Amino acid sequence: MKLGILIISLVLLTGCNKFLHVKLNLKRNYFLNKNSVEHAIHNWNYLIKNASHKYGVDEKLIKSIIYTESSGNPYAKSNSNAIGLMQIKPNSAGAEIYRITGKKGQPSVQSLYNPKININIGTAYINLLQKKN
Repeated sequence: MKLGILIISLVLLTGCNKFLHVKLNLKRNYFLNKNSVEHAIHNWNYLIKNASHKYGVDEKLIKSIIYTESSGNPYAKSNSNAIGLMQIKPNSAGAEIYRITGKKGQPSVQSLYNPKININIGTAYINLLQKKN
């Protein structure tokens, strides 16, 4: 059941992410090995824990999505314009969460590079998907 939710979440959040892109002006490199990815995700534990409690989503699921989608890189951007740690598309998952929370429009691309905002919107969207089952 959880695996199915994870797969659906990944597809809906990313639009089938192929490759990660990093802003050219970044000085920090993100290498795709297990230890560096786990270390990068560790940087976001506080935000993940808060979002997990707020939306009732398992922390392991949130970390798994971040691990898979961005490798812990907050500046990741897919070919389909999914943004940040959880690869949120502003005009789909972002707009849906904005609508549900009473905000107009959709999150800006720049705001989705903010780990706190990205994890919050991504976790809220996972919660929405879980409630639909």
